[in-house]
Amino acid sequence: MAHEPRLAVESLAGRRDYQEDSVLAQALSDGRVLVAVADGMGGHAAGEVASALALETLVSALEDGVELDESFQRANAEVNEKAREPGKKGMGTTLVAALIDGEEYLVANVGDSRAYVLSGNGIRQLSLDHSFAAEAERHGQPIAEEMAIRYKDALTRSIGTEEQVEVDVFGPFPVKEDTALVICSDGLYKVMEAEPLRRVFVQSSGPRGAAQALVTTAFDDGSDDNISVAIAEFGEVPRVVTQGTMPIDFVPGPHPEPDSTPEESDSDQTSAHEHEPDADGGGSETETAPAARLEHAAANGGGVPMGAIVAAVVAIGALIVFFAF
Repeated sequence: MAHEPRLAVESLAGRRDYQEDSVLAQALSDGRVLVAVADGMGGHAAGEVASALALETLVSALEDGVELDESFQRANAEVNEKAREPGKKGMGTTLVAALIDGEEYLVANVGDSRAYVLSGNGIRQLSLDHSFAAEAERHGQPIAEEMAIRYKDALTRSIGTEEQVEVDVFGPFPVKEDTALVICSDGLYKVMEAEPLRRVFVQSSGPRGAAQALVTTAFDDGSDDNISVAIAEFGEVPRVVTQGTMPIDFVPGPHPEPDSTPEESDSDQTSAHEHEPDADGGGSETETAPAARLEHAAANGGGVPMGAIVAAVVAIGALIVFFAF
């Protein structure tokens, strides 16, 4: 039987001056576990409302016993209704979720936030991006570079922008030991392809360390978007420690202790909506975007051991006696 998943989330505004992502990982009242990310659109006070409302409605519907795809439809209806209010016109959100039920799980998505499953040996994307570029690629329709750049963030589906939406559901997939589900917004994968994502994960210390290392690595690699990730780890994905280094740790505050190591939470629930950026929206290294660090092992001591000196003197003396004869 598989272990209960260990959960972690991390979300930061990054270089944006406001946060439109919402993220959660929590156990429902019936024992199922929900891991989800919503990436809102519509600007400050609209996108953040859409993403938070989508997750709130999703949880409520699942708690009422509604199936996953229909729960997405309820989220769509709620966001679409809210979008009719002044200042909210045109708002919407992506939504991707994994619903874990015992020994199996389902994945559902609308938009271009993603779900991956990874192990020590590989990584696979479980969701499909609903974007202009991705749809064209799937249908074998090459698009001009200029058009690809212009429409690189254009979605073909989203939650709340229309009265009805088509929801993709994948699975059920079996839960496998020593694997992890990684649910993320495009602020992560736009600068980190699948295999580099897996490498960062396996150099981390547990799901909490992985979530923190992933978002800060994406920030350091130049992501210009909000960055969010939710993780459910089953058992323990084998970690790889590069020779001469220690696993990636996250420096969580403006004045971190030199040897501090984040502790994993034993809570069944963890969620995040925003980490406020600096007033100028830039995102400071120590406050809104703490950098992941790779700790190098240092040699103990700096001098030559006394035993080595004695051995050298004896060897030299022996050579002098030998040549004297």
